[in-house]
Order: sequence, then structure tokens, then C-alpha cells
Amino acid sequence: MATEKEFLGGRKGKMWTYLIFLGVLIVGALVANLALSNPTIAKEGVKGFFGLPSWALALVTFIIGASIFWVGLKVETDWPEALGAFLVAGSIIAGEIMIGWDRFNVGGLFVVPYLLPVAVFLVMLMYGMKKSV
Repeated sequence: MATEKEFLGGRKGKMWTYLIFLGVLIVGALVANLALSNPTIAKEGVKGFFGLPSWALALVTFIIGASIFWVGLKVETDWPEALGAFLVAGSIIAGEIMIGWDRFNVGGLFVVPYLLPVAVFLVMLMYGMKKSV
């Protein structure tokens, strides 16, 4: 069994991967800014999404992200794993916002809600690096 020596591909593969992540991060930052700056519009917009309850969008994003991550484990390229991990972490952020951001302040540590999605993202990436083809 050969060990993987490159993560996220070669030079051109890394460039495209980083460009795709840059686009995803920009869109994610814009959506997060909209949701945090005006939460009532964000909640009403999510409630109107295909007539589903507000938590369903986060669940659908989690399932899609987990599926992309799983498929990424089966193929040689590594960007599906990273994209799937990013979608799962994004769905965790959405769930934290819906449940209540302040409820995740364990022991008065306000940084816990920020660290939880980052930790999930990093653990999934490490698992993907270890288990990828």
C-alpha cells in the first residue's frame, strides 16, 4: 500500500483547489454576515426554503457534505474530502445559530462555538488524509 505524499494534488491541482475554496469561503462569509447581521430575515428565508422547517436546511447540508466526504475517500483527488468537511462544518455553524450561539458557551468560554466547527473540519481533513486512496 503506497502512502500518499501530496495532499490536495500537484501544483495545478492545488491552485484550483485553493481557488475553489476561496470562492466557497467568500460565499460562506457573505451568507454568515447576512445571517448574523439580520437574523430575522435569515430565519424567515430558511423557513421559506422549499417549505421545509428551518433545521432541515442544516440537516440537508450535513448529509450532502458527509456524502461528498465519503465519496472523496474513494477517489484519488482530495478536494471532495475538503469540500465535504467544509459543508459539514458549515452545517454545524448553522445548527449552532439555530439552537442559540450562547448555549454553547461551556463554562463561560465564548470561544467554544467558534472552535467546534473548526475542530470538526480539521479532524475530518486529518481522517481524509489518513484514509484516502
